[in-house]
Amino acid sequence: MHKYRDASQRLTIEFFNIDAVLYQQITQIVVNQFQLQPVGEPVTGAEERFQDFQHLRKVIGLEWDFWSGYSVVAKTKSAEKLVRKIAALIEMHHS
Repeated sequence: MHKYRDASQRLTIEFFNIDAVLYQQITQIVVNQFQLQPVGEPVTGAEERFQDFQHLRKVIGLEWDFWSGYSVVAKTKSAEKLVRKIAALIEMHHS
């Protein structure tokens, strides 16, 4: 697990060891566990997968790409605590 802030100062937590084939399974578990609603359509490509979700006014991104593995991104400042909780759940099952 690797935590950092991107160029826009959004909290991002990455899991390098998670393969693309697990993206949908992990995302569905997270969505169900945290009662998230999709924002927009999912993007699925050969080297990337991502979609934004929200809970109340908190918006997060659940993402996977070839370089970073699975990532959880706080798209709003208010979502940082939620991102940490999601990352803890993922780490518990996939570290």
